[in-house]
Amino acid sequence: MKKTLIALALTTLPVAAMAEVVLYGQMKAGYEVNSSKTTDKDRSPYYNGIADYGSRIGFKGSEDLGNGLKAIWQVESAISLGNSDHVSNGWADRDSFIGLQHDKFGTVRAGRISNAMNANMDVVDAWEYGSDALGLGKFTRTDARYVGIAYDSPEWAGFNFNVLYSPRDNVNGGKRYKEDGIGSGDKYSVGLNYQNSGFYAKYGFDYLKNSAVKTDVNKLGVETYELKDGQVHRLEGGYDANNLFVGVGYQYTKNTSSYFSDLETAKVVGDHDLIEDNQGQEAALTVGYHFGNVFPKISYAHGWDVKVNGTKKKNTKYDQIVLGADYDFSKRTTANVQAGWLREGLGEDAGKTKTTAFGVGLKHTF
Repeated sequence: MKKTLIALALTTLPVAAMAEVVLYGQMKAGYEVNSSKTTDKDRSPYYNGIADYGSRIGFKGSEDLGNGLKAIWQVESAISLGNSDHVSNGWADRDSFIGLQHDKFGTVRAGRISNAMNANMDVVDAWEYGSDALGLGKFTRTDARYVGIAYDSPEWAGFNFNVLYSPRDNVNGGKRYKEDGIGSGDKYSVGLNYQNSGFYAKYGFDYLKNSAVKTDVNKLGVETYELKDGQVHRLEGGYDANNLFVGVGYQYTKNTSSYFSDLETAKVVGDHDLIEDNQGQEAALTVGYHFGNVFPKISYAHGWDVKVNGTKKKNTKYDQIVLGADYDFSKRTTANVQAGWLREGLGEDAGKTKTTAFGVGLKHTF
């Protein structure tokens, strides 16, 4: 009998030596109602339906290579539990990569990787939602994933940093400026993070080559254009300990995605479209307190009037309030209920859009 047990144990050794594989994910969705009203116009019909909150499933693994070095990999995909607006783009459409990790020297990864804002920030956006009126989706719109190579540092006394580079051909699909009327398109992302005794501070920066175009008309009346590089700067800080949560954020964007929804697309040579030269500033604040399993919270966000082609455009700001609470059934299952109000300017003499929304949902992690 003992010999049989010993033989069985020996046959399991190769299996134990194999790389570890972990299945993980989040399933989260809810019921939402929202409606918008433009100045001097009737209210639009209410949206009434099930919304997905960013459900996903993933597989990840590692293999110990010795001397503190590991080979790591991950494949993560979005799952749609709601309407067609949230349908997954396909297999491995979220963070998916392969890399090497060392205990002392950090991690190098290659693949589809989150920028600094998406990877380490968004603390101020403490909501689950489908409609932007029910969370700080406008503020966090600069979250992105780039195909490239990244380095994540180890932590030193509460500090760490990460860098990400996405080469031109991964961004533009091999197109060139002279042939297609577009620039190089390289993308760079840097993140700096610090936390200590519940206090935290985070800074994210993206540099986007030739992401926008500034149009003009010369003395002969011919329209001209100049390619512009884009920038995103986001700073977040706050306190999360002793049941209290406070998060504050500031963001400056230039020549990239704008919170002004009517920003025009400026067409350049060929079939490639770039947005207009633009700049924007916005801020957000979230405060909450844990009463046992209940976590009530409130957020306020504001975006100032944007600049387009160097000129401030009136009535392009936004204001937003979200109020709600989470209830933890367990460490893995949480219910949420919230209401939101969002007012957006549509440009000079174009009025405003006011959106009100209500949502209730459920989240389970595994």
